[in-house]
Amino acid sequence: MKPIALALFATLLRLVASATPPVVHITNKPAWISPCKNYDKKPALRDVENGYFYALLEEQVQVEQQASYTHVIREIVSEAGVQNSSTISVRFDPVYEKLDFHDITVWRDNKPQSRLKASSFKVMANEEELSMFIYQGTYAALCILEDIRKGDRIEYSYTLTGRNPIFSNHYAANLYLQYSQPISHQYTALITTPARKLTCREFNNAPRAVITSNNGTTKYEWETFDIPGVTVTNEEPSWYDPYVHVQVSDFNNWGQVVNWALQVNPIPANPKGQLAEQVTRLKTSAGDDKTTYFRNAVSFVQDDIRYMGIETGEYSHRANTPEKVFAQRYGDCKDKSQLLVALLRADGIEAYIVLINTSLKSHILDYDSVPAGNLFNHAIVVAIMNGKQCWIDPTITYQGGTGTDLFFPDYQRGLILKPGITDLTAIPTSNAGKIACDETYTITDEKTGVDLTVETIYTSKQADRIRNTLAASSQAETERSYLDYYGRIYSKIERVDSLTVKDNREKNEITTIEHYRISNFFKQDSTTGKFTAGFYANYIAEALPKIAGQSKTPIGLVYPYTLDYTLHVSMPEDWQIPEKKYDISRQGYQFNFDKTTEGTMLALHYQLSFLADNIPVEKMDEFAGDIKDIRDNRLSFNFFYNPGAKQTGSSSRLNIWLIFFALMLTGLFAWIGVRIYKKETASHAAGYIEPKPIGGWLILIGLGLAFTPLRLLWSFITGSFFHLNIWNAYGTGTEAIPFKSVLTFEVAGNTFLICYAVFCLVLLLEKRDILPKLIIGLYAFNVGFVLLDWILAATLITTNSSDYTSNYQFIRTVVYATIWTSYFLKADRVKETFVVTYPRLTEQPWHEHQSEHEPQPEPESDQHTTTTTEEPGQNSNEHTAEEPI
Repeated sequence: MKPIALALFATLLRLVASATPPVVHITNKPAWISPCKNYDKKPALRDVENGYFYALLEEQVQVEQQASYTHVIREIVSEAGVQNSSTISVRFDPVYEKLDFHDITVWRDNKPQSRLKASSFKVMANEEELSMFIYQGTYAALCILEDIRKGDRIEYSYTLTGRNPIFSNHYAANLYLQYSQPISHQYTALITTPARKLTCREFNNAPRAVITSNNGTTKYEWETFDIPGVTVTNEEPSWYDPYVHVQVSDFNNWGQVVNWALQVNPIPANPKGQLAEQVTRLKTSAGDDKTTYFRNAVSFVQDDIRYMGIETGEYSHRANTPEKVFAQRYGDCKDKSQLLVALLRADGIEAYIVLINTSLKSHILDYDSVPAGNLFNHAIVVAIMNGKQCWIDPTITYQGGTGTDLFFPDYQRGLILKPGITDLTAIPTSNAGKIACDETYTITDEKTGVDLTVETIYTSKQADRIRNTLAASSQAETERSYLDYYGRIYSKIERVDSLTVKDNREKNEITTIEHYRISNFFKQDSTTGKFTAGFYANYIAEALPKIAGQSKTPIGLVYPYTLDYTLHVSMPEDWQIPEKKYDISRQGYQFNFDKTTEGTMLALHYQLSFLADNIPVEKMDEFAGDIKDIRDNRLSFNFFYNPGAKQTGSSSRLNIWLIFFALMLTGLFAWIGVRIYKKETASHAAGYIEPKPIGGWLILIGLGLAFTPLRLLWSFITGSFFHLNIWNAYGTGTEAIPFKSVLTFEVAGNTFLICYAVFCLVLLLEKRDILPKLIIGLYAFNVGFVLLDWILAATLITTNSSDYTSNYQFIRTVVYATIWTSYFLKADRVKETFVVTYPRLTEQPWHEHQSEHEPQPEPESDQHTTTTTEEPGQNSNEHTAEEPI
């Protein structure tokens, strides 16, 4: 804790100690409560966490008497339950609440042991939010039970009387009917008069209230049994509430809430005293420029009035006067908002306080039917500047930008405290900016230490955040923190220069520059003698949410958020590795990665963006799979460095041997094709048959056969199959031989596909009778080639092997092959078109083939009537093969 915070805490403790401590009263149960029925069924032990469960949770509220009665029975089932449930603690505010205990009984072997004694209670200040500079004046009545054992039942009851007068006799509450522990029996009742109309909204399948009227009272009852516990993690979005609960309110609409809030915190009048003098100074500084005045007033409230709230009693919701806040130079959100409204209005700028729920955000709309003042936990300001709404959070400090250019958090919905407002207002999303981090590693050789320079640029929201962080710490402390971060990655790293911070406040951009020296960057491989090094994009990994194994709840995301992270690695020689890209684009998030090289510089660029504040349950499997893939396969990069060997060349040098290999295969396949073409076909003896012209779907077949060689030749060129930098991508490492084997296989396979497609095209144009069988063979080879290429890449090349082929490509190849194979097997047009034999026969008069002893038939029409089958509904004949690695 900081020294200032310690001093403040000590002062508050002295104030608390000097006041008369509140006491716990011992009284009988109130007469107005109703008896609660017995229920003895217990939950299964396998469902009980922390060693105990609630046998009964009973709460009865007498709204008009402002009294709330609570009756609890805990049953301990294990030693863990003794530890976790042997203390009774009740929080209350003595300013307006009185605590009466009626009973504390420990049941052992079905025999009661009374433990209720006033002396057993210790009443102490309970300031859970003091670390956030909020003092609420609440206390906790603590009773630590002695001699508690496994199997005991702890039963106690108490009544809290009194309600915060700030609510002006209004009643609103969130009644929870479920907790993290199992509850065997739950009973909740609200007792009021018929004149008070309560509206109820049930959440998460909560039961509807049973409403009865008797003797001038109206009772709302909720009773449930065997309620399981709910387990939540810290990964859900802030608005997510899985517990069964009911919101109750006697407000009819948001307009009534506005009227109540304006009575509590009316629009401030003209400033007086010292505050009026401050207004004069602000006006003098701004001249006649209202935008300058606006910005100066905002900066003054944000940076010169420290955040501190004394929220005792009615000041939980009532703001101190602007004059008081200015004089004491501190205040909480409503104090600072009221002060800012007063300053802006003093220069004629229309401004209002706005109530916000920072957790529910737009989900506060779920409570439209039960509006209430207790639904808000924050206050901000909206001002009208140049005819547009400008949203300001006075509790944010060190905001950059000029004029009305201010980042505003993603609060989404707010209730403007302006007469006549009857509904919540949508708040537009601000430009949140991003974090752009560039780490540059400069490698001279394997022995000299590696220089690491880190340049990080923060903009908009991120600039505001880091500016506040830097202001709260000394430069030495910040430098130690940054060095510790990299020290967890590199054991021998040292800072070689001071941290440089460049703050462009007007542009709201902060740049930090760090300089380090890493002395043990490389590790030497004992087998090959080569040096190895690697990187892992920790910055990206840390921004990814952690997901439980079988999460059934939405996952909260930091929104809006963009992280741009680049690793630059400068080597003495040119890099000789293939470039790579990988992208994920979903509705709620995006991830992009690209690996590029330019001479001696390698760039690994990552970008992660969250486009929503949560991932819904129905998208959880997809999200979890993407996160796992990113963590496991996309963030690491390892490489070999052999300082004694020269690089094999830049990307412009050609692999002559592989080119020669492809040409030799082309000659071989051409020779085979000629042999097959000139082989006499079996149908030659049948004589001449007039072929049908090429038409219909056969035109697409021809276009596909013509396009395939061109496409594959283009992939040879653009894919750098024959460049030495691809051939030597893995040097002589453990993956070098498998990589070269796969590359050779791909060159051979694609060369064969080119020759095969050209051969089939010639046969198609010649209408050769052997085409159908050979083109079916082409389709079969294409499917087998793509499949085998994927298997080889996945088996032999372990590093990111999934990148070498596409599942989509394989499926597409199979579908095409199936469709066109079926067509060539069944279509009559195929049978009537591809009838030309080798050697080719020429047409002769029909009668010259007749025996002179055979009768001459009647002449037939020159028209040949044929029956055709429906051709497949495909619009292309694209045959694909594996893309180059």
